[in-house]
Amino acid sequence: MQRRIRKHRIKPYRREQYEGNREKLPGRCVEKLFHAAGSMFIDALFPPRCAVCGMILPLKEKMICRKCAADLPYVGSTYCLKCGKPIDSTEREYCSDCETHPHRYEEGRAALLYEKGARRAIDRLKFYNRRESVPFFGVCLNKLAAEYFPRWKPDCLVPVPMHPKKRAERGFDQAALLAEELGRRTGVEVREDLLVRQRYTGASKKLGRASRRKNLRGVFAVDDDADIPFSVVLIDDIYTTGATMDEAGYALQKAGVRHVFFLTVCIGRGQT
Repeated sequence: MQRRIRKHRIKPYRREQYEGNREKLPGRCVEKLFHAAGSMFIDALFPPRCAVCGMILPLKEKMICRKCAADLPYVGSTYCLKCGKPIDSTEREYCSDCETHPHRYEEGRAALLYEKGARRAIDRLKFYNRRESVPFFGVCLNKLAAEYFPRWKPDCLVPVPMHPKKRAERGFDQAALLAEELGRRTGVEVREDLLVRQRYTGASKKLGRASRRKNLRGVFAVDDDADIPFSVVLIDDIYTTGATMDEAGYALQKAGVRHVFFLTVCIGRGQT
């Protein structure tokens, strides 16, 4: 008896079958392999370093080493409902600063206290151009954004700008870098064109409250040709007395912005 041989029809390759899952395309797999190999090569030449201490990161540790992560001074659960500064009592809603001085913003938050490793990391970024800390700071800001953006509903992120002369001296603007990183993570538009610093000011780090406010009075303005958003979030590296945020908020509100909030990486404890 002759045995019948079943013929199997070979189905032709159809690209449309893979359009829904491009990872299955051979070229895509090769591309991912080359990308991974390239990343390993770059890491071998320029090993990633901890954003805080600057030491080379061990394998499986990203952005920040385990030791620095355990020592970071995060803002605790009791903080001012206006500016986000830590307060000692759970019975108080506002810090003494916000109780006695009105601000030109509605609300603001910071991720870390400006001390210990956080202070070193900020100083390394600003004064030594150590930009490897920016992604880590972006993660810190993004955690705040996930909590507050659903309520704030910002139209855009506005970095607190440097004067062009100071930006040229430093070579970069750390607030702009932080805003770009947060914008990439959240999808919120970054508007560097909106707020301008129209007067060069000296460092206000060692100035008291009154001197800071006098030094910064009228320093910001909004571009006359800019489209004015409804709600903005100011982005900066440090919040201390709030003088910078107040002046920036005043300029934005004067131009027609209805809601001004802020996020910073670090915040100080005291009033001065």
